[in-house]
Amino acid sequence: MAVKKIEKHSKNTRIFHWLHLITFIVMLWTGISLFYPWTNVLGMTFGSLRNAAFIHKYLGWFYVILPIIYVSWNFKLFSKFFKTISTFTPEDKKWLSIFGGYLHPIIKADEVPPQGKYNAGQKLLGWIIIVFSILLGCTGLIMFYYTSFPGLLVRMAIIVHVFCGTFLGAAIIVHFYLAAINPTSNKELGTMLGSGMIEEDHVKHHNALWYEELSKR
Repeated sequence: MAVKKIEKHSKNTRIFHWLHLITFIVMLWTGISLFYPWTNVLGMTFGSLRNAAFIHKYLGWFYVILPIIYVSWNFKLFSKFFKTISTFTPEDKKWLSIFGGYLHPIIKADEVPPQGKYNAGQKLLGWIIIVFSILLGCTGLIMFYYTSFPGLLVRMAIIVHVFCGTFLGAAIIVHFYLAAINPTSNKELGTMLGSGMIEEDHVKHHNALWYEELSKR
């Protein structure tokens, strides 16, 4: 008997997700090799620190322009996504209070509240990526055209840029663990990496509110 599946991520969304993620990983790799002296050896994977700096500097333009292209071509889809991650329900707040049950029994979670298409953690990650990416883009531009700005502003931009990049990198590591390794949520990677489809039974259990919404259509 064939397993019934539901589309969670469109083809355009999957392509954008992986292009933007790979771009970020390369920029994180080169950025870390440039900023932290004890990691300078990482820059050697690109031949030299000069090459790493060149790649980091100009790949940044792609990191900024790619989301603009995606949103322009998929405005209705992005608007729906933005509305979803901007709506935090009482269930979401309860989910956050127990960290979705991921830290049980350290944080007691006898029952995880039902979630929509994205759980509260994914909504929060969505906001972190959007806000921090904007900050990375703005501070990156200041650093790129550093001769056009006051020295103090450039130094502040560097601090914010490094903090945002490092924090976002840590968030991506947690995201990867939950989406690819954690046994209760590791189907997410296959969904985003594959056809965008996910088993109906999985949706019933992990995204009950979304399944209820789909059932009413």
